[in-house]
Amino acid sequence: MNERDRVLQVMQSEGMNAKQFCQEVGISQGTLSNIMGGRNKPSLDVMQAILRRFRAVSCDWLIMGVGSMYIAGTHEEGLLPLFENDKQEDTPIMAVACAPTEEKQPKMTVAASRTVSKILVFYSDGTFEER
Repeated sequence: MNERDRVLQVMQSEGMNAKQFCQEVGISQGTLSNIMGGRNKPSLDVMQAILRRFRAVSCDWLIMGVGSMYIAGTHEEGLLPLFENDKQEDTPIMAVACAPTEEKQPKMTVAASRTVSKILVFYSDGTFEER
């Protein structure tokens, strides 16, 4: 199976058509068309974009064709846990942008010209709320 076939398998496994896939991954339809038509192999940037969007897809499988398509135990839940202890019931999962400090402790950073406009909280029962 070549890179084109693996990209196609991700699309099919995620139940997306070409337009949806391009929007989700952030690539142009022309780029995907060139890959699917065999005119170009997917670039490293395209492969990285796929891996960023579909975190449960194995990079070894997508790039080299080695192993299983999904990282063990991730596709059933649909998400990778943010932290190892995130499997607690009824605990919201939040992601924040952090930068390491000299003490190796995470510190939240926010650019002065930007403000938070939306926060989504996802719960273990599959529900979410917007704040």
